[in-house]
Amino acid sequence: MNKSYKMIVLLYMLERGEAHWMDPITPGEMARFFHTYLTEKEYWKRKDFSDKGKLALWEWNEKTANEIEKLIIDMPMSKWSGVKGSMTRFEDGVFSLNVQVQDVEEQGLLYRWTKEICLYRLHAYFERGQ
Repeated sequence: MNKSYKMIVLLYMLERGEAHWMDPITPGEMARFFHTYLTEKEYWKRKDFSDKGKLALWEWNEKTANEIEKLIIDMPMSKWSGVKGSMTRFEDGVFSLNVQVQDVEEQGLLYRWTKEICLYRLHAYFERGQ
């Protein structure tokens, strides 16, 4: 994981709870969460939002919201879903998981494991070199 973006998208999905985490989302729907997550701690903001093009994204406003949406579309949604064999899909502005789980017990297990892995990867990414 080069940046934390994929895991932040996944965390947003997981935050909707076990029953709805696999429901499709749009970049606009999660833009505020994405921005808040990356700017809530100063060293997180510096780590992922400090290159020349992203310094303008530190403060939330209407222009920032549009830029965050574009950022989410470009990376990670389009790139993640564009990989051959990806378990994600991004079509007509909607991002979804390309996974079908029928068994309720397996759904719960998949949710818990995915959340644990996601939180671990975000923690490892942001705490490394801090």
